[in-house]
Amino acid sequence: MSERDAVVREWATAEEGLYPIVTTRPDLYEACTGLVRSLADHLRDVPDLHGLVATFRMTDLATDLEQAGIDPTGISPEIRTDLVRGAAYAMRSRELIGEDQTRAARAAIARARRTTESTVTIWGKGDNELHPPYRRVEMALDTGRAVAISTEISPDTMRAIFIVAGIQLDPETGEAIDDDLLAAERTFTDAKEWHAAADELRSLLLEPE
Repeated sequence: MSERDAVVREWATAEEGLYPIVTTRPDLYEACTGLVRSLADHLRDVPDLHGLVATFRMTDLATDLEQAGIDPTGISPEIRTDLVRGAAYAMRSRELIGEDQTRAARAAIARARRTTESTVTIWGKGDNELHPPYRRVEMALDTGRAVAISTEISPDTMRAIFIVAGIQLDPETGEAIDDDLLAAERTFTDAKEWHAAADELRSLLLEPE
């Protein structure tokens, strides 16, 4: 694991540890979410994930609170401020990753429109579809209909599970425009059945009408 990945994992662990502690206390939950959002907003000028990791390494909690305009004396002693800081960096890291994905999707769509292709892969993660984590989203350029396939680890069996769903995206940007799925998410434990279901969905959603 790279140093960057280790730091990102540290943030995720902090976030995972923060909210279960305060969910039984609505007052603490509201205070924590407000602190996390304020600290994440303070990090908006950090342009990328590499810069975010560097910022985390070069500063500390007191510095971040000061720069975000947060008075530490006003924070309840019941709140783990170290976890709040990690959760804020986790939130900002997701925003940066999302921004990168949006830019990549727009670029892929623009490239595809310069060709005779009718579909485009707007997002992908992982090199081997049988080894999690893996995800790929294929979209029809004319309609924005898309097929999302992914491979994850089942928390129950700790084995790979294979997922396919149909989603509606903006054909110009690749961003989701409807929370309702075009085709309900289906989960498989057999890769061949998963491939067959994905191919069937591609025929239904991606082929030109």
